[in-house]
Amino acid sequence: MKKVLFLIAASLFGAGLSAQTIVSTTPQNRNAIIEELTGFQCQWCPAGHKVVNELMEANPGRIVGINVHAGVFSTNSPYNTEEGAAYDAQANPDGYPAGTVNRHVFTGNSTSLGRNQFEAASQTIMNMASPVNVAAVGRVDETTREVTLHIEIYYTGNSSVETNYLNVAVLQNNVMGQQSGGAAHYPEMMENGQYRHMHMLRKMLTGTWGTAIPATQGTFIDTTITWTVPQSIGQVPVPSLSDLDFVVFVAEGHQEIITGVKATVITETPVISAFKVYQVADCGLDYQPYVTITNSTERDFNTFYLNYDGEEIGYSKNIPSFQSDTINLPIHTIEVSGQPVQNCVTTKTVSLARCITADSDEETVTVNSASKSITFADFNIYTAEGPFTLKVGYDAYGSECKVSLFNQANCSNVWTEGPWQDIPGFNPNTLQYISQIPDARYSFLNFSPASAGLYIIRALDTYGDGWGWTNNTNVSGLWLSNNNGEVFALPMGYSNGDSFSQLDFYLNVTNDGDGSHVGIEDAEPVVEFSVYPNPATDRLAISGVNGLNEVSVIDVTGRTVMTLGATNSIDVSGLAAGVYVVRIATEQGIGMQKFVKE
Repeated sequence: MKKVLFLIAASLFGAGLSAQTIVSTTPQNRNAIIEELTGFQCQWCPAGHKVVNELMEANPGRIVGINVHAGVFSTNSPYNTEEGAAYDAQANPDGYPAGTVNRHVFTGNSTSLGRNQFEAASQTIMNMASPVNVAAVGRVDETTREVTLHIEIYYTGNSSVETNYLNVAVLQNNVMGQQSGGAAHYPEMMENGQYRHMHMLRKMLTGTWGTAIPATQGTFIDTTITWTVPQSIGQVPVPSLSDLDFVVFVAEGHQEIITGVKATVITETPVISAFKVYQVADCGLDYQPYVTITNSTERDFNTFYLNYDGEEIGYSKNIPSFQSDTINLPIHTIEVSGQPVQNCVTTKTVSLARCITADSDEETVTVNSASKSITFADFNIYTAEGPFTLKVGYDAYGSECKVSLFNQANCSNVWTEGPWQDIPGFNPNTLQYISQIPDARYSFLNFSPASAGLYIIRALDTYGDGWGWTNNTNVSGLWLSNNNGEVFALPMGYSNGDSFSQLDFYLNVTNDGDGSHVGIEDAEPVVEFSVYPNPATDRLAISGVNGLNEVSVIDVTGRTVMTLGATNSIDVSGLAAGVYVVRIATEQGIGMQKFVKE
């Protein structure tokens, strides 16, 4: 059962300072508490996350970030909290990302700031004297899931009001999930299409606005909170208590945080506090996983044994008390199997088995932590024979979009198509079908790589919000086919498209081609039809379509070599051997099909 016990020392006024153990009695300046107002549907919010994280790294112990999901970009979010909604309503930001620094009013009557104001506001706060000092130490028992927080508060001066409020926030790190704009504005936090959310507000142990405490000079407060952590907070699982942070701050009412700190959390053994994987080189198939070990104990360690992928591996790594460091795990290389569709997703488990102290006794401490799953190389490799046709339904903002083909072996660019024209008059707030959008376009890229091997089809969006026109399933996206039919299809749109700045598709080409590549852009809705026989020698027939207005034949350079009227039979006997495209125009739109002339 979840429980919270909040115990304040019986004697608050005139408490002897001899009881003080962790809080300083020397006057200090204020620490900055940035309550960052954000939402998983907010395109630019990752840019705000990055600003806060960089400020915390540059000012350790002086700046604390609290990531508050609330507001219009957080509708139906699993990350919302009642407390966050109250903080967002009080700040009343004009837009997102936004935030408050110590809930202080810097100009006018608003506490809300833009992300570009966080640094200057934090510096202003850190230069202000504080009438109170705060210190907090937590002890965590991973077995019982009980957290004990020891908090001490000492007033070196008088607050501007007689009553202050003690607040204790629970933050969660390493929450993997959706985040618009993550790939564009904070790619370092992206992993297999998911975003790593950090210092996310999950709960206030002292209620939304805190617990009242006296605020006069000389007051010493010694309080203890115990809390049994549930398996999930709201809709978000808490698999490991090492992912939790506890922030303690004192405020004058609902506004004006005087100062605060992140609690130092002590555990009985070191913990795996973070784990991640990265692609060793662009285009490469080597993936480097690593873990961060946090020594949140009061002893130094210099050797760690990890259970990784069913094998125990020892690492020499000196990590002093209350310090963290990373350990690289063995690199995993994806081997191309040649299957028509090879699912390359790889998941391995890692846990901390035991560690050895750095003192002269070299004591072995058994850990046997819970296993963490590391998932990487989450993509498919498609194996097919060329030549190919790539149908591209790019974004309404075509100037943001490109498609490239890379040779994976040396990561060299074979060709690039785009950027394209924007669609004039497009309203991104209104869902429309492609046929309803003026000047909507598909592009067809016909290509035949010169040599067999592994290639990468790369879709790019410079804005970082991916491609999307509508909720119709046959709109934005990528569709690859060859003479044997569809190789893969990825329709995209507001209802089923993910945000991205770069999207890679691995294509294993099994044959040498002629190295040709031609892009054809069409400004009409696409009509499906078929041609036969294919390959053709003398005549080519068109079927599956009515109302033909015009038929043309295009070679691999994009040159129109034949233009005909409304006919469903084409004499191709005079064409040189090679790959061609038949383009038809009908009352319903246009269509294109590739054929081979023998």
